[in-house]
Amino acid sequence: MIVFGVCVQGFGCLNAPALASQAWKRAVPYDKASAGAATAAQAVINEAGSEECLRGKLSNAMVQLSNSCDAADRSSSVCELASEIAGQENSLSMGEMLSTSETLLQMLGDETSAR
Repeated sequence: MIVFGVCVQGFGCLNAPALASQAWKRAVPYDKASAGAATAAQAVINEAGSEECLRGKLSNAMVQLSNSCDAADRSSSVCELASEIAGQENSLSMGEMLSTSETLLQMLGDETSAR
């Protein structure tokens, strides 16, 4: 038998659709998510870790940023990039991570200067 869901002591059990529908509740504020994504991007550029570790940091940061954008119903080039990366099935190569990181930092810088 295959079970799709999760049981947490004190919280009960949720099936996969219930978990997905509640993903927005775990979204962090956009400023925090974008700062985390910038930190991950800078780590990639500085090669501050193994390729696998950097891939995980960047991927997780982009998922968090995408979730934050969705929860805030925010639409921007940063959000589009985050959603694109978060939705990819294949892992990014080191070259793709570098390019994505540079693009993300440029977009975040442009967004900050436009405020």
